[in-house]
Amino acid sequence: MIDAWGIKVVRHLSRLISLFVLCLLFSCASKSTGKRVDDSVGQPIKPVSVFEQLTFKSDGRTVFEDDGNFILIEGSKCVQRDHGAEPVVTIQWIEMPGYVDHGTVVLNGWDLRFLQHDREVNSLRADIVRSKLVKNNTSTFLVFEAHGKLDDQERKDAFEFCVFYSAFGYRAAAVEAAIEGDDGGIETAVAHSKHKGAVATMEYVGTKGTLKGNETMAVIPRGIDFQFDDSFECELRLVPCKWKDSTDYRLLQTAYNLSQTGTSPTLDGTPHWAVQAIFKPNDIQPHRVKTRVVHILGRAVKLRADFLALNPRMGKTDQCRKNADGIVRTQTFHITDLPYDYAVPMLTGWDLSNECEQQRIQRIGIWLHDIRFDAQSGSLEYKLSSILRDSDGAPGFNAVHRVMVLGLQRTPSSIKYQVPMNIMIREQ
Repeated sequence: MIDAWGIKVVRHLSRLISLFVLCLLFSCASKSTGKRVDDSVGQPIKPVSVFEQLTFKSDGRTVFEDDGNFILIEGSKCVQRDHGAEPVVTIQWIEMPGYVDHGTVVLNGWDLRFLQHDREVNSLRADIVRSKLVKNNTSTFLVFEAHGKLDDQERKDAFEFCVFYSAFGYRAAAVEAAIEGDDGGIETAVAHSKHKGAVATMEYVGTKGTLKGNETMAVIPRGIDFQFDDSFECELRLVPCKWKDSTDYRLLQTAYNLSQTGTSPTLDGTPHWAVQAIFKPNDIQPHRVKTRVVHILGRAVKLRADFLALNPRMGKTDQCRKNADGIVRTQTFHITDLPYDYAVPMLTGWDLSNECEQQRIQRIGIWLHDIRFDAQSGSLEYKLSSILRDSDGAPGFNAVHRVMVLGLQRTPSSIKYQVPMNIMIREQ
């Protein structure tokens, strides 16, 4: 059954082709762009409606396709907003091959920046809040909605949010797997106080008997949301303080780790996983953390697990380089000998920290991109980019990450070939 959001998407998509032609003729303009613009801000930012975003499909790149069975697509989308009172909302629709009847999207990175200044931070969010596969007689689309936010105490500064995603789809007859919680995701949240230490922990225990027989499960990352507590703070500034002003801080470290030991269920078929997170200035401040995931389960599901041990930083380091950094770092990684028919890399752990001590934030992000998969050799390659800087980019930053690989096995053919039998009849 399709909910109200799905009905709205279907209606928009039904008018998509005609609107696409009209927009080409009249050169529809928008501040929603697939590429990053320069750091300067000229004209005021025009809000982008959901309807305008649905007018153009995603320009994602096909990473790998087994025609008739499976497809993996990667892409990104950047959207600007003229203030931080509300999150950026971006809607992406990805055209899928007609054979796809199951599909979802992985949050494989994010990039947030203030457009005019560096600021202290109150909240940071990168979240794919819902996803839906929509099919009609002639087309198949995977549609998802992402929210991003970066704000300080006053929430007046313009900012940009870029979401990086990997979308995959498959034919159920070829891949025996089901996606659970795709529409709204599965949330975990915690209010973290000072006395609990620097690392916030969220644990999920599912319903007994969810996994049956030989079924296995993997957890797909879909979102993070950090926010310092809304306690009153009055800073020295020209504009008078207000009771609704939120607390903001210079940031030392933010980190995330989704921990799943493997795909095997517990004895009673109960799903289980945990998330750890860090969001702090030099000291520990009360804050809230919310995460979102999706489950994929079935006999075809496999997992190459990898973990990131979070090490909280406390205060200024003894050794501190003052050289300028503040540029995007990009590295290439290779994984070999994957025993899967299909492989999807998932960014399930990352740690970004300023090298010396807490700093104002101008730009922060980490994202996985340029994925390559060779099914014959079982090799996977991807690039990982990261950035953390204030206005002058000095001092530098530290970044580490972990990637889990979701593996899917193709269902063996149910067709059994019989060898013809030659029967000789001997006459008596």
